[in-house]
Amino acid sequence: MEHLTRRTVLMGGAALAAATTGPSDKAWAQTVVTRRSISSLAPNDPIIASYRRAVSAMRALPASDPRNWQSQAQIHNNFCPHGNWYFLPWHRAYLVAFERICRQLSGNASFALPYWDWTTNPQLPAAFANPTAAGASNPLFHANRSSQTVTIPSSVAGSARISTLLAEPSFEVFASTRPSGQNSTAGTWQRRNGIKGPFESGPHDQVHVRVSGDMGTFMSPLDPIFWLHHCNIDRLWDRWNRSGRANTNNSLWRNFAFNSQFVTPSGSGAAPFNIAVSGLLNIETLGYRYVPPALVAAAPQASAFEVAVTPKAIDFSKLQFVARAENIPEVRINTPVNVPVQLQPPQVTALESVAPIAPPENLRASRALQAQQRIIAIIQNVEPPKDGNAEVRVFVNHPDLKPDISEQDRHFAGAFTFFGVQHAEHGDRPSYLIDLTETVRRLNIAEVAFKGGLNVQLLSVPIPGVNAENVEIRPGSIEIAII
Repeated sequence: MEHLTRRTVLMGGAALAAATTGPSDKAWAQTVVTRRSISSLAPNDPIIASYRRAVSAMRALPASDPRNWQSQAQIHNNFCPHGNWYFLPWHRAYLVAFERICRQLSGNASFALPYWDWTTNPQLPAAFANPTAAGASNPLFHANRSSQTVTIPSSVAGSARISTLLAEPSFEVFASTRPSGQNSTAGTWQRRNGIKGPFESGPHDQVHVRVSGDMGTFMSPLDPIFWLHHCNIDRLWDRWNRSGRANTNNSLWRNFAFNSQFVTPSGSGAAPFNIAVSGLLNIETLGYRYVPPALVAAAPQASAFEVAVTPKAIDFSKLQFVARAENIPEVRINTPVNVPVQLQPPQVTALESVAPIAPPENLRASRALQAQQRIIAIIQNVEPPKDGNAEVRVFVNHPDLKPDISEQDRHFAGAFTFFGVQHAEHGDRPSYLIDLTETVRRLNIAEVAFKGGLNVQLLSVPIPGVNAENVEIRPGSIEIAII
């Protein structure tokens, strides 16, 4: 397998563009295509057939062509930001460029990438699971997945989990935070670590790792399901925006440019596609939209469990930690690790004040409630396993934590795993935000005493179909903030 460098990709793009002039972004957006769920498409739908043709055509292109399948995956390997606030816009630009290449090479000018809605249809789509299609080899099949029937658990991407993520008011929680210490829009910040929010560390990372094979690495675009997975990530960002949630206006984010990384069609070849974050915030100007969520008629009387609770917003520029735990032991498979975090009496009182939220008398008039407190843990600078992978579950003050304790337990707070662990060789140690608020609220309801502090518990468990032998994980520290 040829290792393509950033220079190779860019030189190839320049050569292809030299004799042609491609359509402008405005021209691309004149026809707005609709991205649909893969589950709504019949096996012989023109969109699926076009995607097969496009993938086959990319694989047949020479290595010098930046539209080549391997070259497209190498873009992700060389440039993708993860664990910071460029994660969402960069992947949106990547999808736009790829979708346009698919239109060019499939011959279908109205092609729109479908998305894999792992909430409604958690099993790997059938169009990707069968080695053959229409009597021939299926270019969407990828042999090195953990299985061809991998199913995403509801604890990762079920409707309750997605509703919680979409209720997040803070951009830097929903989209992951700015790189630590960022003070300019220099390109060197693109891959610097911030803190992974629950959306990225949850359904994004977990789907990658559970499909596994190439999907578990930064060469994940070699698996055709990658593009549908990220299309769904992009759809949920768009849905978050359309629900009234606002992206940050910080110029370090909006003015950041992704230059010399992507290509789009130009004539019979390709040309560079350079774009800033500010140009990626209206998807219809980029030439696509999503099918809007189905409208569900309001029930005559909603239950308290259907009322959305909006967490308290977090301003990371003013965030102050009240406690820190260091020298955390190695986390090994099926072996709970207790991390006591000592708190002062006023802080314990603050925890004990996190009370049940009573629904309004008229649920139909007010379907959203605002939480008044928030407790978060930042698990800092986690050294991923050198080989294999695992899911790290986070519990609080469990009296007898064992590997078979489920995520439905009142002490459960969240989980994370490790996407692209090969980058740990380059000193990449991700940090994760775990929201403890609802867990603390449940423990208060159950009258579980905090006894002077929090016992943050880490339990590493195997992921089906993924090697977990001798997996060791080393967290750097755990910090607690009470907001």
